[in-house]
Amino acid sequence: MSSEEIESLARKLKGKTSKSMNSTVILVDPARVLDACLSVASFEGFYHLTTITAVDIWEDIELTYHFWKGRSFVSVRTKVSKKKPEIQSIAASLPSAVLYEAEIRDLFGVTFVGNPYTGKRLLLPDDYPDDLPPPLRAEADPETIRKRMKLE
Repeated sequence: MSSEEIESLARKLKGKTSKSMNSTVILVDPARVLDACLSVASFEGFYHLTTITAVDIWEDIELTYHFWKGRSFVSVRTKVSKKKPEIQSIAASLPSAVLYEAEIRDLFGVTFVGNPYTGKRLLLPDDYPDDLPPPLRAEADPETIRKRMKLE
């Protein structure tokens, strides 16, 4: 995938790009994530979604969808508001996303609309208190979680 192809894709998606060494990131609006991921996956050799990562950046949860080919990486990045942490699932089109999305739902509280695990726990116990923030959010207090879960 050439730099020109990536720039063209970013323009088409009304996004931006950033590049460092062997990695390119395409920044897009949440509504364009599926289109962006399908476009990246259509480039020769980038068909594999390696993982999805999440980072709590206080007001938002930043999601990065990583694609890999040899020594090159292309990622699609977006943000969802913590006030309404919801985004369309890409799992119907890229099945490898199913468990990555379910993991992020458990640990960060992002709902991936259309993911078959929506409403089910993957990593957290079924009795994790609904009134506590997900454990990897900045506002989560590990001590409170341990006490409420009777882990001490």
